[in-house]
Amino acid sequence: MLDLTLRNVSFRYGTGFALREISFTVPRSTHTALAGPPACGASTLLRLVAGTLTPDTGEILIGARVVNDLKPARRPLLYVTRALDVPGRWSVQHALVAAVRTRTLDREDRHREYALAVDSWQLGALLERRIDSLSSTEAARVHCARIELLRPGIVIADRVLEGVAASARVALADAFYRMLRIVGATVLSTPASRDELALTDAVVVLDDGRVVQHGSAAELFARPVDEAAAVAIGEVDAIPITIRGTSVESVIGAWELASPPFQGSGVALVRPGDFAPARAGEDSDLIFGIEEAGFADGRWLVRGVLSGGVTLRVELPRDANVHKGRLIALRYDPARFTLVPREQAPLQTTVPTDVVPSMRESR
Repeated sequence: MLDLTLRNVSFRYGTGFALREISFTVPRSTHTALAGPPACGASTLLRLVAGTLTPDTGEILIGARVVNDLKPARRPLLYVTRALDVPGRWSVQHALVAAVRTRTLDREDRHREYALAVDSWQLGALLERRIDSLSSTEAARVHCARIELLRPGIVIADRVLEGVAASARVALADAFYRMLRIVGATVLSTPASRDELALTDAVVVLDDGRVVQHGSAAELFARPVDEAAAVAIGEVDAIPITIRGTSVESVIGAWELASPPFQGSGVALVRPGDFAPARAGEDSDLIFGIEEAGFADGRWLVRGVLSGGVTLRVELPRDANVHKGRLIALRYDPARFTLVPREQAPLQTTVPTDVVPSMRESR
């Protein structure tokens, strides 16, 4: 297996840059994911590595070889997207047989590999079905089986599991990435959901065509360097703040810092779990009004709108009395917030009681 390296790779569409001086390495037999806000340049970067686009500057190396001018078909990698790269009229069996026949195996080994893939991805009942008749989840399982049968040394995967039903997404992603580890593939991907990030070895966060952070998913979750990195890793809200001296002012209250990281405008990156309901007789830090609510994984995730249109999501225990319009007294520990500088409009300091409908009106 080979390393995959990008050195100062830049690319532009027309007059605007899509990628600017991208540099990082995907070590052999490891999995690196690209993450970031919409239009961050992740899919463009994958196309550059696959060879369907050519960088304006910089080098792309597979092992020690620069492949900038190498045609896609000559590159020792497999580029896959959500769409199966086979005719829709083919049956699932035809698609799998075509994949295993690309390898230099004798007849007995081909039959054995084919049977293992059919069993691993539970495709026995689908073998006679046409590709264009499959659901998104069924097509994804066939896609995974074909990749396993092709046994590529390098996989460039662009949102392969997009469209998979939420109930099956995590289990299918786990099986897919586990299979790639077993075959020893070097993987560069753009995951279809944040759940997939925890299954990778490293995450490269892109924002406005630049690398803003590179590390494990756990490292990025614990210490995001900016808003783009925080949003890419998990459910994060950006609360506008202003730091003057040692005082931090925001729409959720004010607090003191012994050593502020900067002065002036910025944002506090907060997660739903950073807040908790105030207990009876306990002082509150924030009065929060529920606008929307959903229940998953044994908890309530509720959403409200604060002054200036700032959205706040809060995690509440399963036994909480949750309904639209309810006001909840919350506590928070500002030491858990990540503070990053950002240019922004002046804070609106009005108390946001007017954005929460009364209980009577919300029924």
